[in-house]
Amino acid sequence: MKLTKKQWIVFGVVFLIGIFANLDKSMIGFTADKLISTGEFTKAEIGNLTSVFYVSFILVTLPGGWFVDRFGYKKFVVASLTILTVFSFLFGTVSSLFMILFLRFMVGFGQAGYTNGSPKIISENFEADQCAKIQSIVIATAGIGGILASTVGSSLINSNWHSAYWMLGTGYLVVLILSIIFLKENKKAPVETAEAAQPVEKVGFFDAWKNKNTLLLAISVLFSNLVGVALMFWLPNVFHSNFHVENLSTVMVGFYIVMTISMASSGSIITKYFKGKELAFIFWTSILTAICLVVFIMAPSFGIAVAALYVGIFMMMIAFSGLLAVPYQLIPRKIIGSAYAVLNIGAFVGGIISPKLVSAFVSGDSYLGAFIAMAVCMVISGLFALAVKKPADNQ
Repeated sequence: MKLTKKQWIVFGVVFLIGIFANLDKSMIGFTADKLISTGEFTKAEIGNLTSVFYVSFILVTLPGGWFVDRFGYKKFVVASLTILTVFSFLFGTVSSLFMILFLRFMVGFGQAGYTNGSPKIISENFEADQCAKIQSIVIATAGIGGILASTVGSSLINSNWHSAYWMLGTGYLVVLILSIIFLKENKKAPVETAEAAQPVEKVGFFDAWKNKNTLLLAISVLFSNLVGVALMFWLPNVFHSNFHVENLSTVMVGFYIVMTISMASSGSIITKYFKGKELAFIFWTSILTAICLVVFIMAPSFGIAVAALYVGIFMMMIAFSGLLAVPYQLIPRKIIGSAYAVLNIGAFVGGIISPKLVSAFVSGDSYLGAFIAMAVCMVISGLFALAVKKPADNQ
């Protein structure tokens, strides 16, 4: 993939923001496990950390995609990074449940700005045939952030969890400065297509909501992300409760390495080997994920459980990355920011439901019911992806 110097710079900035944003998302699971294991808070109380985060995420995302389509991405992304910097530092200074939940709620506002802005940055700075690959690599920062959270983050959390968020705030400050310097508005997408050559139309607030493919993909993303959030948030406690593992670092690093490889390679795998069959591929990888989730929680040994988990997360993240990459081919470019906002809302609704779903199906220390429920969610996600129609058939 050949990029210009300007494109490499833009890619580098977006990639770095993604690493810190996903480090943030992954560290909260280790923080939750620390607060539960020390007896400071219950599972039900800490489960709300994810819910309040995604509530604020949705409040920004509702107008966010439309905003970046209509007015541009730079101001939106810079404002979000400012919020993340300030409230990450503040998160590292509190200890009461109310303040922990309130500040996590505020962090959600900042995370939403980056999530809504990055697809528009990619769309306006890269060629159409580059977008899916760039998007999959940027999505792979979820795995890199997870690796950092499992090593550096967990080490800091175990010694003094507040210091982990001071480190995070410093990282956000660095990428904020880089964004101010290097991110520039690009009013024209670099690719000239028949669609791009048409007179510029104003984007209506509900245009993306009227697109059937957008809604089907959003529902598929909802159920897929529900499972992903549940795994990242609860896995440390699952390993403690079900498998009596005390040193989580090695297992979780492996988990995030597999996630990174899966997401980084998904764009190339789908476009090279499954071109024209992307949606069927997403369906079958979702089904395989469901099977692996059940095998994991019912495994007779720790080794089989880890193997099932790693295969399952590889399949799940290829499916999820595929869901976030295919919109560039299935949805009109003029509403791409708004369309990703709708997909993000689906993801965030899944994130809100996720801790409650897990809590509802947990019996004592057993997560069997919760993992069966997650397997069903993956099947539903695959079915909605399969219902999406190619543009030529979607009139």
